[in-house]
Amino acid sequence: MKLSEIKNLLPEAAYYDFPVTNQNNVITDLSYDSRQVKPGHVFIALRGSKVDGHSFINDALQRGCLAIITRKKLELASRVPQIVVSDTRKTLAFLSHHFYDKPSHKLKVISITGTNGKTTTAYLIKSILEAAGRKTGLLGTIKYELGPRVIAAPITTPESLDLQKYLAEMVQCGMEYAVIEASSHSLVQKRVYQTRFVAGVLTNVARDHLDYHTTMKIYRKAKAILFRNLEPDAQAILNKDDRAGHYYAKLTPAHINWYSLCSRSNGKPCYFGQIREMSLRGMKLIINTPSGPLNIKSQLTGQYNAYNILAAVSTTLALGIDPAAVIQGVEALKEVRGRLEPVEVGQDYKIIVDFAHTDGALKNLLINIKNILRTESRGQAPKGRIILVFGCGGDRDIGKRPLMGEAAGRYADIFVITSDNPRSEDPLKIIADIKKGIKRRNSYYVQPDRYEAIKQALALARANDVVLIAGKGHETYQIFKDTVKPFDDREVVREILGHK
Repeated sequence: MKLSEIKNLLPEAAYYDFPVTNQNNVITDLSYDSRQVKPGHVFIALRGSKVDGHSFINDALQRGCLAIITRKKLELASRVPQIVVSDTRKTLAFLSHHFYDKPSHKLKVISITGTNGKTTTAYLIKSILEAAGRKTGLLGTIKYELGPRVIAAPITTPESLDLQKYLAEMVQCGMEYAVIEASSHSLVQKRVYQTRFVAGVLTNVARDHLDYHTTMKIYRKAKAILFRNLEPDAQAILNKDDRAGHYYAKLTPAHINWYSLCSRSNGKPCYFGQIREMSLRGMKLIINTPSGPLNIKSQLTGQYNAYNILAAVSTTLALGIDPAAVIQGVEALKEVRGRLEPVEVGQDYKIIVDFAHTDGALKNLLINIKNILRTESRGQAPKGRIILVFGCGGDRDIGKRPLMGEAAGRYADIFVITSDNPRSEDPLKIIADIKKGIKRRNSYYVQPDRYEAIKQALALARANDVVLIAGKGHETYQIFKDTVKPFDDREVVREILGHK
């Protein structure tokens, strides 16, 4: 792309120090991080909640950037082309889309949003598509699968420049589909702006990220951005049992496909699921679809995973995938890292690591495990107890802390309150906030050191118990005020029990 092409793409921008001689210069790449700038780059200054990219323009200039895009004209020591726009985030997404030759138009991109279940649903959809012989990339909370190259995910949804770059890499690797987890932050920050989706999927909407969005109404509207911007020929896959699904149905121009565990139809295509059997080892489902019933046996378990399976089945069938491949793909997925993940080291009780880090997710996790234990006891009192280890992240939504304490007190038999990622906060202050919500006098302990908390829970466990270690799931680190330390709940369990 030549510098002159930006004028055609951004006709409403204001241009300063833009001589004709510069306009034939070739843009080698775009950058929003001044540390990544190289000669020939165009630097776009983004304003974040903590850092303003405009403060790093001199650094970008020293590194040889070809031009800068800002929200206001700046007086600079060196004359460099300046492009002034009203919204640098939107501009970054727009230019990235064009710079990488519109990769989402060459892929079938599926986006999943929701409070809980995005990652599992994404893995299910990918498994189904691959069972159908479709090469599929993935961008999500755990990792980015770009084809042969797989990298750890620093954030759930990449910044728009990185997103378009990754999609372009998928195109080069011969991918046909891409599955993207779209966080509420990414939607508000226009990271997926200009990306074309063949399907938008809703899992559910519950309390989360209110430190950023401030209210549930604003949070719900953030996720609405995905469905509002779907094209008329796209598919909207909505949870009929979640109120947000009905809200998004009113504003999306896309074809609506409902899925439900509670009701069969309302005149729109509906995928109705029923759980036939469930245990800690998996479950059996029958899903009634517009093209006939599907009998599925999954190694995933819990009602919330039944919803995730329904969402994945609905999405892929709506996109024309063969039902046999749908069944094969669901049954091929044995587990998702850090999502109801068992840790087996020869013990006579169950150990499960899960990412549940909101009050809704923790409550659902505990209720589902409790119901499974009751079912396995065949109507008798459950033989095993639920022993829970959990905490809350620092510098995040304070309001969910007592709600998580309430859920633990109501549904766990014993629990140990500990640290999650305390960040800049005092772990004891976070724990005090959690304790405010505990209404029942259950047996519980306080141990701020997460290693010692897990050790204590394992020492309490006996035959048939279930030890749930919640909050961090797939994460392999713990974030403190001034440092990040290696910490993997699963590896800690193995170390404590002598199975490194």
